[in-house]
Amino acid sequence: MTDNSSFDDLFDSQDDRPQRPRRKKKKVWRKVLVILLVIVILGVLGVGIYLWNIGRTFDNNANQLTDEQIFGTQRPDDRKEEGGTNILLLGSDEPMDEVDVNDSRGLRSDTIMVMHLPESGSKVQIMSIPRDSWVDIEGHGKAKINSALSYGGLPLAVSTVSDFIGTDLDHVAIIDFQGFKALTNSLGGVTVNSEQSFEKNGYTFEKGENLLNGDEALTFVRERKSFKDGDFQRARNQQAFIRGLTNEIISADTLSNPVKIQNMVEDFSPYMYVDSGLDAQYISATAFGMRDVRPGDIEFFTSPTAGVGTSNDGQSIVNVDEEELEKVQDAFENDTLGDYVKNAPESHL
Repeated sequence: MTDNSSFDDLFDSQDDRPQRPRRKKKKVWRKVLVILLVIVILGVLGVGIYLWNIGRTFDNNANQLTDEQIFGTQRPDDRKEEGGTNILLLGSDEPMDEVDVNDSRGLRSDTIMVMHLPESGSKVQIMSIPRDSWVDIEGHGKAKINSALSYGGLPLAVSTVSDFIGTDLDHVAIIDFQGFKALTNSLGGVTVNSEQSFEKNGYTFEKGENLLNGDEALTFVRERKSFKDGDFQRARNQQAFIRGLTNEIISADTLSNPVKIQNMVEDFSPYMYVDSGLDAQYISATAFGMRDVRPGDIEFFTSPTAGVGTSNDGQSIVNVDEEELEKVQDAFENDTLGDYVKNAPESHL
């Protein structure tokens, strides 16, 4: 890496534990991948009368995992039934069809988000958890939160995040990068508004509106070296793409076209791995309560941090603001996350 990439160096450092052979990193767009899943779910929830057929398409194509594969055991019967729904969203840069989900040790969940659907059916909150957050992992002491998947597979990753937010996780969904391209292409492309013109990988992006296919979109959200402010402009480009994608999916043209929505779900869902409860029945049951959610009702924020540091064994880590995290946990537990986001510093991407 060049000298001006210290930010990436800081967060890409690895510990000395044995790992699978390293692949070329695709870290920049992982957060985008998970947001795509959020948008698709909300888009499907808005279809109304076509929900059942779309749900069946989802069931037939998505890869449903058992409770044992995700939670390590059957989920307890005494889980709370009120207070909103929490969905863990994980991003994978490895093709999921090549991963043994029964023994996912050695993987790293480099994108971790929790989507909260309030019981009121109002605004949706999505909390990003930095992958290098230094947390307690059962049986392993303090470690980066993304190493839980490596230590104990999906069950340990799920229980670690559940402990982090201070309440149950109701559903889990995983997506890989092929799903990103499949979704973009299934929509016939996504129009994004680029703040700057630049060229990369043989593609030209003009200042202003650009209609992007899957490969172009992937380049657009990953590029940083073309800009003076590097990562900052890349983040703005990611947000521009998310806005464009959201507008495309949750639009009258899409939601009034059952064939388009069904094709989208059919193309995208094979790249999704979900728990058995995230199925057509769940989507149908949730749809009515979420019918008024629109792009502007999706609120993004990051779990509270207390700066970057170094662990005793020399790893670059993100320290957790424990006092502020208690407020977040209380908000998750009491279904008041919307109120927390309004007052949280730097809460929005």
